[in-house]
Amino acid sequence: MTINNSEQHPDLSPEAEAFEIERQKQHVLSLLNDLWDDASDEGINQDLLAHAALFQALSSFVMAYGEEAVSDMCKGLSKQVLSGNFTLGRVLQ
Repeated sequence: MTINNSEQHPDLSPEAEAFEIERQKQHVLSLLNDLWDDASDEGINQDLLAHAALFQALSSFVMAYGEEAVSDMCKGLSKQVLSGNFTLGRVLQ
């Protein structure tokens, strides 16, 4: 499943578009971290937060790309988890 962002920034060079996409990703992650912290401060269980976030993300992907594409994407998540792609604070060598 490939997310095509070129429709959002057709006038940007590939390098500028990649930079803009990365900037937006960082902004969104910051917003989500703030929301997560707020919910956690209100006493919402971390497992419930994670489940709700995964449900929202996957259902949004299914709406955009269909069940088969999302299923294929999820098949590769195990390798990414095991390689540390979702481990916060890991040190890259």
